[in-house]
Amino acid sequence: ETGMVLAEENADVQRAPASMVKLMVMLLVLEGKEAGKWNLEQTITVSQHAQSMGGSQVNLAMNEQWPLNTLMLCIAVASANDAAVAVAEGLWGSKEKCVEAMNERAKALGMTNTTFRSVHGLPPSKGQEPDVTTARDMAVLGRECAKHDAIFNWTSMKEFQLRPNEYPHPSTNKLMRSMPDCDGLKTGFIRLAGFCITATAKRNDVRLIAVVMGDDNKYERFKLAQQLLDEGFKKVTRVKAVSKGDTVGDPVPVENCMTPQVKLVAADDLYVVVKTDDAAKVQVVADRPAKLTPPLTPGTVVGEFRVQIEANV
Repeated sequence: ETGMVLAEENADVQRAPASMVKLMVMLLVLEGKEAGKWNLEQTITVSQHAQSMGGSQVNLAMNEQWPLNTLMLCIAVASANDAAVAVAEGLWGSKEKCVEAMNERAKALGMTNTTFRSVHGLPPSKGQEPDVTTARDMAVLGRECAKHDAIFNWTSMKEFQLRPNEYPHPSTNKLMRSMPDCDGLKTGFIRLAGFCITATAKRNDVRLIAVVMGDDNKYERFKLAQQLLDEGFKKVTRVKAVSKGDTVGDPVPVENCMTPQVKLVAADDLYVVVKTDDAAKVQVVADRPAKLTPPLTPGTVVGEFRVQIEANV
């Protein structure tokens, strides 16, 4: 919610993200849907190229047609490389155009140490460069994804059945089985990257994101991500700084009026997420006019207030 960093180590070391690149595909699909470029019910035809991806896949067959939402579930739950390519080709016309859009969005988000070169995160072909990013940049991407509630319709599923006669595909994010309030976001693994996860959980109306990259143990990344999240929740709290209707600051004089002064009140509740140790330091400072001129109507905005801890707004 605030971008506050609670803990970091080697946050700006460039590493291969593996399948965590698919988070950017998910973000672009949601943003495109919200902009009216496409809808989740439209069908996408699987190409021979998508069918041949290898790695994690759901075994899509050439010329099959699937709803976009189904393919997004394949990507989010099963980390399906074939589905990622099918979506890239179906919505952008080619993998290359999709990668171009991914890098443009990364630049706009301030992901300064990130270069995407694929839509799936697989090891690069001979002579090709790998995708690169950092833990900090992945946290930025995860935070942007979490602004869209719809993403959790995909990432929170523990398993997904594509075809009636098949076993369900279990989520690659095993953290959801050990941490009930974890509802996303994305794992990754190739040998170059090690075991990775961008994880999120929501507790007491506070959402945190943890990024682990380069772990050499498949299960240790989940333990470490959970440790980071559990420790993080102890460090922060949500504080109600102002209640709707509260008087804010001193009354303000009114010129040429039988009512010499009026009280200014808060239009809405305001909550802030702060470090637990700072909760008692929260101050509300009103920026208000020196005087008001009638006529005055209730509900008129005449100023604003700041919530700050010392000089930090």
